Amino acid sequence: MIISHKYKFLFIGLPFSASSAISKELNLEYQAEPFLRKHSLYHEFKKIATKKELSYFVFAVLRNPMEIALTVYEKMRANAKGNFTNPELFSENGGHITKEHRKRFNFIHDKKATFQQYFKKFYQKPYDNLSSLTIDNCDYVIRYENIKENYLTALKKAGITNPRPLPVANKTAGKKKDILKYYTEEIKEQAIFVFGPFLEKYNYSFPEKWGKVRVPLKSKLYFKLLSVLRKINHRYFKKHTNKNSLKGTIYGDMQRKQVKKRG
Repeated sequence: MIISHKYKFLFIGLPFSASSAISKELNLEYQAEPFLRKHSLYHEFKKIATKKELSYFVFAVLRNPMEIALTVYEKMRANAKGNFTNPELFSENGGHITKEHRKRFNFIHDKKATFQQYFKKFYQKPYDNLSSLTIDNCDYVIRYENIKENYLTALKKAGITNPRPLPVANKTAGKKKDILKYYTEEIKEQAIFVFGPFLEKYNYSFPEKWGKVRVPLKSKLYFKLLSVLRKINHRYFKKHTNKNSLKGTIYGDMQRKQVKKRG
């Protein structure tokens, strides 16, 4: 989460949605500073924000979950930055790599699993993510597929004149451009069950080559139930560490810079 008191905006960084690249740029160009954790949510901000801060312009990035799933797979397959084998980043040590992350990572490497094998094993419920706890609180939502244009629009709406274009950063190694190389006929029906409700809710579409897609009613009802449970869990039960992000990471270095500045 990044806040700028000069320009009166709040950026909520969601996982796998260019949050590092945007946070870095907002920090460098618009005097924005880290606020709470990298992926803190609006209800956490609301608990401690001043009346003035609650009036700030709020924005975030929304990304197609079909893209997120394959990005996560490729990051795990490549062990990007060594994150999945770095004990400092493990959740029991205050980091963000959970036991579930490591379970999936080990499956991919032990089995030399294809995306289809990985997807069939780990994606069996209707998909949802932190977007469902964020988007309704935003004044503007950047669509990841239009990130360059939408990013500039967000800053202009925040009152910034002539904002600088967002530098390209953090591309996932090994990721293929054609989504159908991953979502083959073998997992098509499962993908419809898993992603259908989320895609409908946020006006995304399945690959055009799939033709007309019908999302099962069971999936829609299951999605709504899980969404309610997720909100309850995050608001009342989920505990977060106060530990700074790892030194050498974009957000961690910004946090340390902030502390040094306040000295």
